[in-house]
Amino acid sequence: MTIQLAKDSTATPDVYSSGDGSDPVSVSLTLDGSGSPATVTGSPAANLFVWANDNTTNIDNYSGISVAIDGSDAGITWELSLNGSTGWASSINLSDMDVSVTYQATQIYARATALNDGSVLTANYTTADIQITATENPA
Repeated sequence: MTIQLAKDSTATPDVYSSGDGSDPVSVSLTLDGSGSPATVTGSPAANLFVWANDNTTNIDNYSGISVAIDGSDAGITWELSLNGSTGWASSINLSDMDVSVTYQATQIYARATALNDGSVLTANYTTADIQITATENPA
């Protein structure tokens, strides 16, 4: 039984690290501190998928799926979206994922926006904490 963040939607996905920071979702931003533009936004180079499977045959589906993102760097705001163009927020809700027959994956999108006024150090890379919550429903 698994629900996790992955870079692809294959049967054996390439997953992001969970808790140890070895392979995080990250964004590179180029800031010059000039205030023009006022903010700079970047997206991760790799895709993001919420990937779920039931390798125990005990789970029928995952419901109430919520994904939240948070960064700890002042002046940088992380957001998620279901489609990559609208609905950007610190958390999003996904449709139920039926894993009774096979794995399922839903693509999501992330971005980081930083102030370009000199308050965020230049040449600094940042990563976010992402939390997935869901209810496992038995078969």
